Amino acid sequence: MKMMTLIISLAGMVLLTACAVKTSGVKKIGPDTYTVSADHVNASTAKASVLDQAGAYCANQGKELLVTKTLKRQQMKHFYDVTFLCLNEGDPRLVSPQYETTIERR
Repeated sequence: MKMMTLIISLAGMVLLTACAVKTSGVKKIGPDTYTVSADHVNASTAKASVLDQAGAYCANQGKELLVTKTLKRQQMKHFYDVTFLCLNEGDPRLVSPQYETTIERR
């Protein structure tokens, strides 16, 4: 019985590890400008991960998120990259965003 429990636990850990979102973390690329990327077997999960990280990063600075560019690529997994600004509330650039989306298929 103990061996069966151990096998089931190990199998569960392997499945959780295989389903984890791989992310770059937020990287500064210019004044108030950042990028973050992630990949996952599910496109929606990868996208949600980068948008959540970008939003949290700006919120931690007391600023608003403005996405300026997205990149989507599908290989074995879905890759999603976002370039964004963290702007002060009331910044004139905080209007309906018109950002560029690039899709690369390989």
